[in-house]
Amino acid sequence: LGTGAGLGNQGGVVLTESGRELLVVNAGSDNVSSFRIRSNGSLELIGTYPSGGVRPISVTESRGIVYVLNAGGAGGITGFTMKNGALSMIPGSTRPLCGAGVGPAQVQFARKGSVLVVTEKGSNSLDTYTVNAKGVASGPSTFASSGATPFGFGVANGLVVVSEAFGGATDASALS
Repeated sequence: LGTGAGLGNQGGVVLTESGRELLVVNAGSDNVSSFRIRSNGSLELIGTYPSGGVRPISVTESRGIVYVLNAGGAGGITGFTMKNGALSMIPGSTRPLCGAGVGPAQVQFARKGSVLVVTEKGSNSLDTYTVNAKGVASGPSTFASSGATPFGFGVANGLVVVSEAFGGATDASALS
């Protein structure tokens, strides 16, 4: 079920670290779907699971732990364990963003699954959450973005490289 509008997001469709599953957010139905990738390249639906919030827009996975970023309502993140592609919600894993109406864009693991990063376009900030061995996140700790409208990002060698959209202004984007 679609929303009828753009999501302003990154990471709505991700391949798991193993390369055997594909995770997809379903913003209009408030859930996330898990697919098995068959040897012939076709997809098999494993299941569809409530996202733990409203309007999921981004998903990430590391070592069998999955986190979904929900943008509707107050927004927040919710964690799941993944076994054979099936998702089970982690009790106590739902965490807020730095505030309501912050316009989140992406969630992604960093530091080999021990930290989650979320970009917030409306608050011009990045949230980080520490993830324990059971997959439960704590936080957020909030940091000001170097530029306006932090959007998508990538993580490599301990660095988070963020695309700054500067509110969509012409010729005004940057990286930080």
